[in-house]
Order: sequence, then structure tokens, then C-alpha cells
Amino acid sequence: MPALLLDHPALSPTPPALVGPAPVGLAPAVRRGPAFLRGFVRWSWVVLVAASLIQSLWFATQANQVAVLYVLGAWALLTPTFLTYSSLARYPISSFLMLGFGATQFYLPLLFTLLEGKPLVTNLELPYAVFEHSMLALLVLLTAHYCYRVLARVRLLHTRSLLRRLGVYTPPTHLQLWLMGLIGVAAMFYIYVVSQVGWAMTGSSSDKFIQTLIPFSYAPYFIYSGRLYGSQQRPAKSTALWLLLFTIMLFVVSIGRNSRAAFMLSFTAVGFSYGLGLLLGVFENNLLRWRNVLLAGLGIWFLMGPMSDLGTAMVIVREKRHDISKSELISLTYEAFWDEEALRDYRAIDYHGISAWDESYLDNIFTARFANLKFNDESLLLNRQVGNENPAIYRYTIDYIWSSLPDPLIRFLGINVDKTQILVCSFGDYLFYTAGNVQETLSGFRTGHFAGTGMAAFGWWYLLILGLGMIPVFSLFDKLVVRDTASAAGIRFSLCALLALTGVFQFLPFESVVFSVTFLTRGWLQLVFSYVLLYSVARLLSRLFQDAGQGSATS
Repeated sequence: MPALLLDHPALSPTPPALVGPAPVGLAPAVRRGPAFLRGFVRWSWVVLVAASLIQSLWFATQANQVAVLYVLGAWALLTPTFLTYSSLARYPISSFLMLGFGATQFYLPLLFTLLEGKPLVTNLELPYAVFEHSMLALLVLLTAHYCYRVLARVRLLHTRSLLRRLGVYTPPTHLQLWLMGLIGVAAMFYIYVVSQVGWAMTGSSSDKFIQTLIPFSYAPYFIYSGRLYGSQQRPAKSTALWLLLFTIMLFVVSIGRNSRAAFMLSFTAVGFSYGLGLLLGVFENNLLRWRNVLLAGLGIWFLMGPMSDLGTAMVIVREKRHDISKSELISLTYEAFWDEEALRDYRAIDYHGISAWDESYLDNIFTARFANLKFNDESLLLNRQVGNENPAIYRYTIDYIWSSLPDPLIRFLGINVDKTQILVCSFGDYLFYTAGNVQETLSGFRTGHFAGTGMAAFGWWYLLILGLGMIPVFSLFDKLVVRDTASAAGIRFSLCALLALTGVFQFLPFESVVFSVTFLTRGWLQLVFSYVLLYSVARLLSRLFQDAGQGSATS
């Protein structure tokens, strides 16, 4: 029987997650997991089946019904493999990554399109190809994760021992979280206001390093998630007020840099962390209390209403962000936010047939961040124009791998590659340009999809490259979790992992299958190094503040 099928618990007498030693251990808990996890799986199926029936009956085209069947099949593969206590406790980050792929490529598109009154295949010109490639990729990823589980039994490198000595698993104090957040905000201000290198793909090494500190702006939001990363410190009563003021400051800075993602990441990463804690039984399930239901309802309204309007206002004024001051940009964004007619007119624009590049799928700009199948469709359309194993796309893909290396290493290896020419555009841009569009399109940073770019560069071999590349990616992500018998789930997350959860959820689909290679050569090392450095600085500063406070108290 193929390894893929053996990995499926329904067909395997002993689930691989429970065979032999594992990267992280299970707590002495019930194998079935917390009641919340079982309820979550059950209700995910209730919602999915109901949405599938409505989609199939309301939009009764063959393409839409076939797409719905693909979604049902994908969720049937994912839930018993990754939405289990054994998988989440032993392989938490990689399981979350796989669930993110299933959610963004299958589950959420079906749900969000239905909420907007659209078919699942809305605006897709190649609906069969889109879901065929996504399902094949899912099967490959399932096989890759099975191989990772087998290889995880052989511990060749003591990576966790090194990370422990570097302080990656040490829980930061609340003061250290605030210091990390303030340093992140300062980095954001410098990158987008002072040097403005944030708008460029290239720049000095120091500026680009400072840019890697920006995600730490959201560290203070994890004060309430201390049990996930091993903190026993209780939040102060004034923490909520300080977080509110901190959020307002982040909003202002985000508007000034004209970035919707800047204020999305703070909430999504915290939400994902809380969700993982519920699934693992680390947090108590109090979601059905009236206060929590009310807060959840207000949060959804705020996200779908005012936040969506604010994001649209940012897009409306985006073309002027390089020509006016930050204060003027904030003022124009504020005016556009209150101009209901301008917001309505912008959303009513139908780009289909107007522009050669069309990525319209969902109307809501935030849900579109997590479920836009038009990227798949557009990349596959362009692939048909340029053909499989296109020499130009292949050459660009290989050069992109080399460009991910630091400049000193590139010079040392004698590699002839111009990073300014490679990183000035996205894979979507280059595929669009190769299909016959003008060179000016190379700076548009269109979002490609690994199915189209993979076929264009490697043909069907892209699936093999995808599978092989993801095996070490799974391993490195799970290295950011360590055993902790004091935790309800028997594991402790590094704060480094929690800060990156939104990126983990959206890791797949990436623009090209070689992104797994660049993650190995630079992405993971940069993530860990930035965290270790910032944590060390925050720890040093907190000690200085504490010593100063004790000195003033004794004097």
C-alpha cells in the first residue's frame, strides 16, 4: 500500500504519529484530545457539508460541483491526519502549516465565496486545473509529511540543544515583550519613514536586517498567551489598556506606511495562537460565554466593516504614497475612509477584461488574504501561454535561489547573479512578463502560485521538488517547539514560533516551489537569529531597568 495511504489513520492500524520516538512528547492526556478539538472537527464538518450542499444546489454548474467534491475530499484527508491530538502535540507547527494549506486552498474559499453569494469557481477560467493541481499538491504534501515523521525518529542533529542554549525556548517576561514590541515599532518607523527602504526589494544589509525586526512589533499581544510559551507571569490589570494604546499607535504607523498587513498580523497571529491553545487543551474553552460571544461578534463586525473600509481606503490612496508626506498620506486615507461613495465605487470596479492581470475573487480584502484562488488560476493561464519547462522561467527560478544567499557568500562562491535584477520583481511579475507583457510590469509584485510557476519552470517535476523541499521545512518549523511536562499539552512553543504563525498558516501556497529552498538557506536562520538577538537585547535592557529601579528604591 502506498506510503500516503498508510499515513491516513483510517487505513493504518497504528497512526505514524504514535509510532516510535517523536520530535516532541505527548502529555499524559487522553489520546482523543480535548473536548474542544473533537467539537471543532465535528462542527467543521457540519459547516462544510451544509456549505457544500448550498453551493452545489445554488450554483449548479458542473465545474462548481466538481470543485465542491475536491474540497470535501481534501478535508477528509486533512482532518484525521492533522486535526488530531497526537499530530498537533507531536508535530504542532508542521500540522498547523498543513491545515493552513487545506484551509486557504479548499475550505475557506468555499465558505467565503458562499458568504458573498458567489460560486466557488467564481472568475476562474481554469477551475478544473486549479483544483486538480491543488489536490495533487495536497497528496504530495501528505506523503512528504509522512516521510518527515519517519525520518524524525532518527535524531542526527541536536538542534534543540543548541536552540535551548541560545534562549529560544526561554519564556520572555512581560517587560521583555514590551521592549521587543517597541523595538519592532522603531524598526518599522525607520524602514518606512526614515530610510524608506521598505518599499524596495534591495538595500543595504543593515537596513534589510532592521526590516526583519518589524514582526516583533506584535510581541506585547502575546502577554495573555503565556501558557503556550511557558510563562507563569500573570498579566497586570492595566495590560489591556496599554495594549489598546499600543494598538492605536500601530494603526497610525500602519496607515503611514500604507500597509493593510501591518495591522492584520497583530490580530491573526494572536488569534491563531489562541486557537492552537484551545485545540491542545492549554486554554479552557470559555468561548460560549455571553461576554466572549459578544466580543467575537464585535470583532467580526470590526474586521468585516471598519477594518475592511480602512484597507480599501489605503488601496485607493496607494499610488500617492511615494509622492506625499506621511502626514498627508494619513490625512488622505482618513478622508477616503469616510467617503462611502468612493469606497463603493472602488469595490464596484470589475477588472475582468479590463486588465491583462486579474486577481479578483473575493470582495472583502481581508478574507481575500486567506482565500484567493484567482492567483492559482492566473498563474496556470500564464503557464499555458509560456509553456512547460520554459527556459527563461527556469533560469529566473535558479537565479532566485542564488539571490537568496547573502552577498558575501555569493561573491565567495563566485556565482554570477545580479540580485537587483532578480529581486526587483515577483514570480508572478516574471511569468506575466514572459507571457508577452511589457517590461514595466516587472515591478508590480503580482502574486504568483507554485502550480503555474512550477509547471512553467520544471513541468510536472515541480510536484517532486515541492515534496522533497517541504520535508526539511516541516522539521525546522517543529524545532521551535520543545517538551514541557508542566504544560497541559506536554509541549512549549518558542515565542519565535508564535510570532510567525500567520506566516506559517500562509506558507503554502508560496509563489514557487523553490521557496522551500530559500527558507532553508536563509528564511529559518534569519527568523531564529533575529529572535535570539532581539530577545537578548530585551533581556539586557530589562535587567538594566530593574537594576535602576532597585537602585532608586534603596536610595
